[in-house]
Amino acid sequence: MNRISKDTAIRFCELCNWAYETWVTHRFLFDENKTPENNIGKSPAFTIRLAFVTQEYCLQQIAKLHDPAKQGNSLNLTIDYMIQFGEWNNRRNEIENICAILLQLWDRLRPARNKALAHNDLETVMANVPLGNFPPGADNEYFEALQAFVNEVHEKWVGGPYPFNDLAQADVEEFLALLERG
Repeated sequence: MNRISKDTAIRFCELCNWAYETWVTHRFLFDENKTPENNIGKSPAFTIRLAFVTQEYCLQQIAKLHDPAKQGNSLNLTIDYMIQFGEWNNRRNEIENICAILLQLWDRLRPARNKALAHNDLETVMANVPLGNFPPGADNEYFEALQAFVNEVHEKWVGGPYPFNDLAQADVEEFLALLERG
């Protein structure tokens, strides 16, 4: 059995925070940007390319969090790892409920991960159809549940909550403001 150390828990929280930051960056650059024509949208071809890059990178970060704990002889620091080796005992039901919410979005993203993000599946590439869609707000629910899970992990091995970096949104807003001035 692999015991989770304080350092392992902290690294897991950091990985989850990174996924959150990549999501916030994409979201506020593109989805929540009320005046793209004044900032990021000044170069349409570049904007489209950057939107794809940031979206795919964010989805890849989410996908890595959902890898199995064990693959062959290797261990992955993932949600599954934290559940399998977390010794949650009396918190197990709450942890599984949080993870059920995480799996709702992941189940919708898995086809995109398996057929387009991690591999260039020939049939998928040739069909050129979108994969991995989800209803509006599902990403918000996912990151709220991920924050709850990270808080549980941090509380158990370190103490106290582990809030995600809210400065990522401010960084995007500052970047967009610079583009508007320039």
